[in-house]
Amino acid sequence: MYLYGASGHAKVIIDMLNASGVKIDALFDDDKTISELMSIPVKHQWNRESPIIISIGNNFTRKQIAEKLCCEYGIAIHPSAIISPYASIGEGSVVMQGTIVQSSAHIGKHCIVNTGATVDHECVIEDYVHISPKATLCGNVYVEEGAWIGASAVVVPGVRIGKWSLIGAGSVVVSDIPDGVIAYGNPCRVKSVHKTCCSKRIAIYGAGGLGREVAGGIQRINQAGLGNWNLVGFYDDAKPKGFKVSHLGEVLGGMDELNAMEQPMALAIAVGTPMSRRMIHDRITNPMISFPNLISPSFKVLDPSTFKIGEGNIIQDNCSVTCDVEIGDYNVLNGSNVMGHDVKVGNFNVMMPGVRLSGEVSIGDNNLLGVDSVVLQRVKVGNNITLGAGSVLMTKPKDGFTYIGVPAKKFDFK
Repeated sequence: MYLYGASGHAKVIIDMLNASGVKIDALFDDDKTISELMSIPVKHQWNRESPIIISIGNNFTRKQIAEKLCCEYGIAIHPSAIISPYASIGEGSVVMQGTIVQSSAHIGKHCIVNTGATVDHECVIEDYVHISPKATLCGNVYVEEGAWIGASAVVVPGVRIGKWSLIGAGSVVVSDIPDGVIAYGNPCRVKSVHKTCCSKRIAIYGAGGLGREVAGGIQRINQAGLGNWNLVGFYDDAKPKGFKVSHLGEVLGGMDELNAMEQPMALAIAVGTPMSRRMIHDRITNPMISFPNLISPSFKVLDPSTFKIGEGNIIQDNCSVTCDVEIGDYNVLNGSNVMGHDVKVGNFNVMMPGVRLSGEVSIGDNNLLGVDSVVLQRVKVGNNITLGAGSVLMTKPKDGFTYIGVPAKKFDFK
């Protein structure tokens, strides 16, 4: 048997396998500073050795590794565990000391049933679930993928726990819990969205060209292993419900449907006009909505320790920042944008492809910077300003006006 992950969780699994008389040949871990664990060698390159148990407690990480390895997996059951012959346990799962799994219960793949936990009759535990020490699941409980039931929590009969939700220690769960939330208490109540949950639902507000670009960006983020987003569709007040957005999905409704949505969901505002982005954001009243940063894998940061960023930003391909850069909330960097040292960017700004901000530039809110435009060093840009394509801004502009040219000058549309 082999273990993947030289962690504290691995130490418990080593004890379990030793008690069962199963020999552990080696562990695998990416941390090259670890050479052995409990006198067992730790290797840093996997050459398809199997069977393997993934000895990592985090459900999300365990799933990522399982999907990457694609091999034969073992099962670890401590001799002190009481398992009904009519129960089933999936590959890669571990059932620890003193646990009880009753008749017709089903434990999925790569699950952890921790010390002294009880899984009663006809419970269904989907893949990548962690049932913590001394948790009690009464009969006919259904726990969906990736959920985490805290230590000494009690789940009453017939309750359903949603995907990737976290139930706090000592909670008493008396009613169904939705996907992707943190819930705790007696009785257990939803307290917040679980932002680190896996396979997170995301929608895009805006079914136009930018919306399609953002959908493609989400796919690239997933492919690079930097996220695990499930794009459920688009929202748009200007297109009918069911409208097909290329091959990427369909329109689920407008603002009313979004605000009535009852499950936790992330949202990207993919509208290219600064004030429209702000107005859409301000109309969203649903507390189940969160606004993640969607950042292309090609984004480069020279000094990550000094980089600060808010929420709801969309950063597309080949953008870069140097040092001491701060980006606020709900900005769009459309591609190949460059920011020099000490640049400060506010909220709801849209920068078209090729924008360059020199060192110590300050950008306020609701500004639109055109394709290949440049702002020279130390210039302070206020609010609601449009800078034309190819323009070079050399002096501080007045709020609310359009500037065009080299050097950029205030443009009168009359």
